Amino acid sequence: MAGADAYLKTQVRTASPYRLHLMVVEGAIRYARLGAESLESQDYETAHLSLGQSRDFVTELIGGLRDEYDSELAKRMKQLFFFAYINLAEGERDRDLPKVKDALKILQMHHETWLELGAKLQPPPPKGKSQGSPTPPKEGNQPRAWSA
Repeated sequence: MAGADAYLKTQVRTASPYRLHLMVVEGAIRYARLGAESLESQDYETAHLSLGQSRDFVTELIGGLRDEYDSELAKRMKQLFFFAYINLAEGERDRDLPKVKDALKILQMHHETWLELGAKLQPPPPKGKSQGSPTPPKEGNQPRAWSA
């Protein structure tokens, strides 16, 4: 378990802002799905914990919005995320699965949009370069990690 925690911490610390946002969105979706499944199976304790986790992720999404570049877009995104947050909270409180599913739809749409944006922002590969993995060094040219 400690190895998994260390791995996750490394992933978060080294992630680009794009990737970090994606990780938060995926966390919100993962826990909202688990909460919805738990409501369906009437496992209210798991639903409570999962939907609370999802709301925590949505809170991070709201807190991460910056309006210095496009205040209108940031305002609209906050409204969408608040809608998701409120529906997650009311869905948990009222055991109302459709509200949780509405929040999940918003989060999934944002996830898809974010992935599309990321694909458009990816720089094209340099001309003449293969897109495969780099060629490993030849056996005789391997650097040594120890001293003789």
